[in-house]
Amino acid sequence: MSIPAEPANRRFASAAIAAPLAVFGIALVVRLIGLNHTPYVDELNHVMAAHSLLERGTLEVAPGGDPYTRARIFTWLVAGLFKLFGESLAVARIPAVLAGAALVTALFVWVRSVAGRGAAWTAALLFCFQPQSLYLSQLARFYTIQSLCFFAGATLVFRIATDRSLTRARAIGLGVAALLLFLLALHLQVVTIVGIAGVIAWAIADRARASLRRSQLLAAIVAAIVVVALAALAIRHGAFARQLAMFSYVDQWAAANRHNVRYYHDLFLDQYATIWTLFPLLAILAIYRNGRAALFCLAAFAVAFVAHSLAAWKAERYLFSVMPMFFAVAGIGLAEGAARVRPAVEGALDWLASRALSPRIRDACLALVVAFVAGFAIIGNGATSYTIKMLRESDAAWQLPQLYRGQPDWDAAHPVLGPASDSASVVISSSELKSLYYLHRADVLLSVDYLGDPRKPGPEFTMFRKLARPVVSTSASLRQLRSCFPTGLVVAERGQWRTPWSIQSGVADYIETTMEQVKLPLPTRLLAYRWSTSVPDSTADCAAIHAVVHK
Repeated sequence: MSIPAEPANRRFASAAIAAPLAVFGIALVVRLIGLNHTPYVDELNHVMAAHSLLERGTLEVAPGGDPYTRARIFTWLVAGLFKLFGESLAVARIPAVLAGAALVTALFVWVRSVAGRGAAWTAALLFCFQPQSLYLSQLARFYTIQSLCFFAGATLVFRIATDRSLTRARAIGLGVAALLLFLLALHLQVVTIVGIAGVIAWAIADRARASLRRSQLLAAIVAAIVVVALAALAIRHGAFARQLAMFSYVDQWAAANRHNVRYYHDLFLDQYATIWTLFPLLAILAIYRNGRAALFCLAAFAVAFVAHSLAAWKAERYLFSVMPMFFAVAGIGLAEGAARVRPAVEGALDWLASRALSPRIRDACLALVVAFVAGFAIIGNGATSYTIKMLRESDAAWQLPQLYRGQPDWDAAHPVLGPASDSASVVISSSELKSLYYLHRADVLLSVDYLGDPRKPGPEFTMFRKLARPVVSTSASLRQLRSCFPTGLVVAERGQWRTPWSIQSGVADYIETTMEQVKLPLPTRLLAYRWSTSVPDSTADCAAIHAVVHK
């Protein structure tokens, strides 16, 4: 009588494996669409450093510059792929693509283990088609790998804390694995520490809730308040000054949101208005379904959300590592809410039809109502339009300001800029990495930001150590360059034109009124100007300028 159980167990195991494979396949296919999009500038750090590693054995972005050591493990990985498959942006993006699809799958598997299939599919599909998830999965950067390591490590901590069947040796093994994953995530992105703090906070609170009596819990809360007060006093007297400096620092180009504590709140309202406005209710429903799992996700997400909202430097990607937790809560809450709303929908259908519907027709009507409600909610979120546009439209179709897509198309401009660069005796660029990557030249950098704090900028022609190139920011410096070089080319991206941190308005006026514009197609989002005869300038020390430019 027990023989038929084996095939049944096999079918169950096959189904358990088939669902994650289906999720991975969906996520992978979606992330391969538009993989050849125009690059974001930060991608070129790894691409060019990986090329240098293969060609010269160094991690230099440009010969003579300082090594690019950030997330060097990722750069080594890109270099290894270049050696196997050849050098291209698409090859450099393979790790992000695979890690992004794996992260969606990991979310599905974990949510299924704590809240069932419905919640798992809901969370995974929401996260799979999140615009930021798609975007970071198609960059030659480390964010999806870092987030995968963090999420995997965090769920291992959750298992250690909640699985009473674990042996001591097994728990220690899982703890070591979680630590290694956290260390790798920290190597790739230092802000991982914020998410880790959220996981630790949950672990402490979970242990306290399970083991402390009410009086002890009150004492623990008082102790926590005392610790926070002492930390605030220490900070006031200069402790943690270096860490707080990092917390309050932001480059000039990203300073617009320095004091905008609503930055991430507004971002969620724009992209997930339906989910975000109902998030407290979804959290309650998720806690009802599985309190420990829901609070685990809420702690990590809430700590990161608050910390990054208060930090000076803000960017959507800084929250990405805890977004699986956000969608886990949303998925569990939506699944639980749907189960509780279903009787009400059935009752409404019975009343509308005077109880004349057959069970089969009522089930069909129920499916249509659910599909309508879900579709209405999906359409009501800005993320939907962003995702559809990313999957359907080219970069040139995106309007300024660029969000996810629509970066300047240097490749399309190369037929014009290439010859202009080759014929110029000096090339001045405000986008140094792209100039070096596409034109193989960027003799002088035009930027306010690279001279330091705009309120106390460094001297003109200061060497930018990363690329071993001099930096200028004023029209006076441009006049000296025009005096010392018979021909020249100035290249800038439209997003850097007339900004306080790159090419300021006075400099732009000088360029537009004294140089000849190079005609480029508008969709390239690039500006180029050149001069063909030198203009004498008595303030120019051409010997010194030539020495700096050709160093």
